[in-house]
Amino acid sequence: MNFDKKEEKNLIDFVKLIGKLKKLKRKGWIQRNIQDEIESVADHSFQLSILSMIIADKIGLNKDKLIKMSLIHDFPEIIVGDITPYEESTEIKHEAEVEAMKKICSFLKDSDEYFNLWLEFEEGKSNEAKFLKQLDKIEMVFQALEYELSGTEPEKLNEFWDYTEQQLNNSFLINLFETLKKLRTS
Repeated sequence: MNFDKKEEKNLIDFVKLIGKLKKLKRKGWIQRNIQDEIESVADHSFQLSILSMIIADKIGLNKDKLIKMSLIHDFPEIIVGDITPYEESTEIKHEAEVEAMKKICSFLKDSDEYFNLWLEFEEGKSNEAKFLKQLDKIEMVFQALEYELSGTEPEKLNEFWDYTEQQLNNSFLINLFETLKKLRTS
Protein backbone atom coordinates (compact mmCIF):
# COMPACT_ATOMS: atom_id res chain seq x y z
CA MET A 1 0.00 0.00 0.00
CA ASN A 2 1.28 3.43 -0.90
CA PHE A 3 0.15 6.84 0.21
CA ASP A 4 -0.76 9.35 -2.43
CA LYS A 5 0.92 12.76 -2.05
CA LYS A 6 -2.00 14.26 -0.08
CA GLU A 7 -2.08 11.30 2.34
CA GLU A 8 1.68 11.51 2.73
CA LYS A 9 1.53 15.24 3.51
CA ASN A 10 -1.34 14.66 5.96
CA LEU A 11 0.65 11.92 7.70
CA ILE A 12 3.65 14.22 8.06
CA ASP A 13 1.47 17.06 9.36
CA PHE A 14 -0.32 14.69 11.75
CA VAL A 15 2.93 13.33 13.21
CA LYS A 16 4.28 16.86 13.64
CA LEU A 17 1.08 17.82 15.46
CA ILE A 18 1.04 14.72 17.68
CA GLY A 19 4.73 15.27 18.44
CA LYS A 20 3.70 18.31 20.46
CA LEU A 21 2.48 15.91 23.16
CA LYS A 22 6.14 15.14 23.91
CA LYS A 23 6.68 18.75 24.97
CA LEU A 24 3.33 19.33 26.70
CA LYS A 25 3.93 18.85 30.41
CA ARG A 26 1.21 17.47 32.67
CA LYS A 27 -0.35 20.47 34.35
CA GLY A 28 -1.34 18.92 37.67
CA TRP A 29 2.31 18.28 38.53
CA ILE A 30 3.38 21.78 37.42
CA GLN A 31 0.65 23.54 39.43
CA ARG A 32 1.85 21.85 42.59
CA ASN A 33 5.60 22.30 42.00
CA ILE A 34 6.14 18.57 42.17
CA GLN A 35 9.58 18.28 40.55
CA ASP A 36 11.89 19.88 38.04
CA GLU A 37 11.46 17.03 35.58
CA ILE A 38 7.74 16.76 34.87
CA GLU A 39 6.28 13.97 32.75
CA SER A 40 4.83 14.96 29.40
CA VAL A 41 1.40 14.02 28.11
CA ALA A 42 3.18 11.65 25.70
CA ASP A 43 5.02 10.02 28.63
CA HIS A 44 1.67 9.52 30.35
CA SER A 45 -0.02 8.10 27.24
CA PHE A 46 2.88 5.73 26.62
CA GLN A 47 2.80 4.31 30.13
CA LEU A 48 -1.00 4.07 30.04
CA SER A 49 -0.76 2.14 26.76
CA ILE A 50 1.76 -0.29 28.25
CA LEU A 51 -0.49 -0.85 31.26
CA SER A 52 -3.44 -1.43 28.90
CA MET A 53 -1.47 -3.93 26.84
CA ILE A 54 -0.45 -5.95 29.89
CA ILE A 55 -3.74 -5.85 31.78
CA ALA A 56 -6.37 -6.19 29.01
CA ASP A 57 -6.14 -9.97 28.55
CA LYS A 58 -6.12 -10.60 32.29
CA ILE A 59 -9.49 -8.94 32.73
CA GLY A 60 -11.16 -9.94 29.47
CA LEU A 61 -11.13 -6.63 27.59
CA ASN A 62 -10.37 -5.99 23.93
CA LYS A 63 -6.62 -5.33 23.98
CA ASP A 64 -6.40 -3.56 20.60
CA LYS A 65 -9.27 -1.24 21.48
CA LEU A 66 -7.85 -0.46 24.92
CA ILE A 67 -4.38 0.31 23.53
CA LYS A 68 -5.79 2.54 20.78
CA MET A 69 -7.93 4.40 23.31
CA SER A 70 -4.90 4.82 25.57
CA LEU A 71 -2.85 6.27 22.75
CA ILE A 72 -5.47 8.77 21.58
CA HIS A 73 -7.32 9.68 24.79
CA ASP A 74 -5.34 12.90 25.31
CA PHE A 75 -4.93 13.98 21.66
CA PRO A 76 -7.19 17.05 22.14
CA GLU A 77 -4.71 18.42 24.67
CA ILE A 78 -2.45 19.33 21.74
CA ILE A 79 -4.92 22.13 20.99
CA VAL A 80 -6.80 22.82 24.24
CA GLY A 81 -3.95 22.10 26.67
CA ASP A 82 -3.90 19.84 29.70
CA ILE A 83 -7.02 20.94 31.58
CA THR A 84 -7.19 19.63 35.14
CA PRO A 85 -10.52 18.51 36.65
CA TYR A 86 -10.60 21.66 38.80
CA GLU A 87 -10.18 24.24 36.01
CA GLU A 88 -13.17 23.98 33.68
CA SER A 89 -16.66 22.59 33.76
CA THR A 90 -16.91 19.14 32.27
CA GLU A 91 -19.26 20.40 29.55
CA ILE A 92 -17.01 23.28 28.43
CA LYS A 93 -13.96 21.01 28.43
CA HIS A 94 -15.81 18.33 26.46
CA GLU A 95 -17.02 20.78 23.79
CA ALA A 96 -13.52 22.20 23.32
CA GLU A 97 -12.01 18.73 23.13
CA VAL A 98 -14.59 17.52 20.58
CA GLU A 99 -13.68 20.40 18.26
CA ALA A 100 -9.96 19.80 18.83
CA MET A 101 -10.30 16.08 18.11
CA LYS A 102 -12.22 16.79 14.89
CA LYS A 103 -9.40 19.06 13.76
CA ILE A 104 -6.71 16.51 14.67
CA CYS A 105 -8.57 13.65 12.97
CA SER A 106 -9.02 15.69 9.80
CA PHE A 107 -5.43 14.73 8.90
CA LEU A 108 -6.30 11.02 8.90
CA LYS A 109 -7.95 8.93 6.22
CA ASP A 110 -9.68 6.74 8.83
CA SER A 111 -10.64 9.72 10.95
CA ASP A 112 -14.10 8.37 11.85
CA GLU A 113 -12.59 5.33 13.54
CA TYR A 114 -10.28 7.41 15.72
CA PHE A 115 -12.79 10.12 16.49
CA ASN A 116 -15.48 7.58 17.43
CA LEU A 117 -13.05 5.61 19.57
CA TRP A 118 -12.02 8.79 21.38
CA LEU A 119 -15.68 9.79 21.85
CA GLU A 120 -16.49 6.31 23.16
CA PHE A 121 -13.74 6.76 25.76
CA GLU A 122 -14.77 10.30 26.58
CA GLU A 123 -18.39 9.31 27.14
CA GLY A 124 -17.58 6.00 28.87
CA LYS A 125 -19.72 4.02 26.41
CA SER A 126 -17.97 0.64 26.63
CA ASN A 127 -16.37 -1.59 29.23
CA GLU A 128 -12.98 -0.65 27.77
CA ALA A 129 -13.75 3.06 28.08
CA LYS A 130 -14.98 2.76 31.67
CA PHE A 131 -11.94 0.71 32.62
CA LEU A 132 -9.53 3.07 30.88
CA LYS A 133 -10.93 6.10 32.70
CA GLN A 134 -9.95 4.39 35.94
CA LEU A 135 -6.65 3.05 34.63
CA ASP A 136 -5.82 6.63 33.60
CA LYS A 137 -6.00 7.55 37.29
CA ILE A 138 -3.92 4.51 38.27
CA GLU A 139 -1.21 5.64 35.86
CA MET A 140 -1.25 8.99 37.65
CA VAL A 141 -0.51 7.33 40.99
CA PHE A 142 2.26 5.26 39.41
CA GLN A 143 3.77 8.63 38.47
CA ALA A 144 3.06 10.08 41.92
CA LEU A 145 4.83 7.10 43.47
CA GLU A 146 7.79 7.61 41.14
CA TYR A 147 8.02 11.27 42.21
CA GLU A 148 7.71 10.32 45.88
CA LEU A 149 10.42 7.66 45.67
CA SER A 150 12.73 10.18 44.00
CA GLY A 151 12.36 12.74 46.77
CA THR A 152 9.10 14.68 46.46
CA GLU A 153 7.46 15.17 49.85
CA PRO A 154 4.55 12.73 50.26
CA GLU A 155 2.26 15.53 51.48
CA LYS A 156 2.50 17.21 48.06
CA LEU A 157 1.18 14.03 46.45
CA ASN A 158 -1.63 13.05 48.82
CA GLU A 159 -4.35 14.77 46.79
CA PHE A 160 -3.45 12.69 43.72
CA TRP A 161 -3.82 9.50 45.74
CA ASP A 162 -7.05 10.68 47.38
CA TYR A 163 -8.58 11.73 44.05
CA THR A 164 -7.69 8.41 42.43
CA GLU A 165 -9.10 6.38 45.30
CA GLN A 166 -12.45 8.17 44.90
CA GLN A 167 -12.56 7.37 41.15
CA LEU A 168 -12.08 3.61 41.40
CA ASN A 169 -14.81 0.96 41.39
CA ASN A 170 -13.09 -1.83 39.44
CA SER A 171 -11.92 -4.50 41.91
CA PHE A 172 -8.76 -5.29 39.92
CA LEU A 173 -7.73 -1.62 39.96
CA ILE A 174 -8.72 -1.13 43.60
CA ASN A 175 -6.38 -4.01 44.53
CA LEU A 176 -3.60 -2.56 42.37
CA PHE A 177 -4.13 0.84 43.99
CA GLU A 178 -3.87 -0.66 47.48
CA THR A 179 -0.63 -2.43 46.52
CA LEU A 180 0.83 0.82 45.15
CA LYS A 181 -0.22 2.69 48.28
CA LYS A 182 1.79 0.27 50.42
CA LEU A 183 4.92 1.26 48.47
CA ARG A 184 4.68 4.90 49.56
CA THR A 185 7.43 6.28 51.77
CA SER A 186 5.05 7.34 54.52
